[in-house]
Amino acid sequence: MKTTTTSLLIIFLVVLDQISKILISSFLSLGESLNLLPFLNFTLIHNTGIAFSIFGGGGLISRWLLVAAVSGILAYLLFQMYKKTPKHQLELISLIFIISGGLGNLVDRVFLGYVVDFVHVFYQDYSFYVFNMADSYITVGIILYLSYFFFIERVKKT
Repeated sequence: MKTTTTSLLIIFLVVLDQISKILISSFLSLGESLNLLPFLNFTLIHNTGIAFSIFGGGGLISRWLLVAAVSGILAYLLFQMYKKTPKHQLELISLIFIISGGLGNLVDRVFLGYVVDFVHVFYQDYSFYVFNMADSYITVGIILYLSYFFFIERVKKT
């Protein structure tokens, strides 16, 4: 994939994530839920921590430490993608998803001080954490990268 195409895809995914968060924030109040399916709600929450609200409530120092850490990780991944050139299309696609998700949540953390989460999946008494599209991008990206690593890269080395 060309550099321009890759960059445009990342921008598209980040904009899609941001639009979803703006729409949800304009239709729901904090803590309010909208039932969509018997197993899916849109529930607006503000997450000051990282995955699963870990490190939430740490205040301003925690916020900017998370911004610095995520920025460092994203810089490394961007270097891997643009300077080292991924060896396989699946590796590139996985990096695009991970970087897009990281950027989407970083934008929230920098400008809002928290990440907007709203997708709530549940079944009877079991409730999964509330997440957003950027979190989904990261999850899909990691699954794709692990698939690449274990089923393509590892097989090549043996």
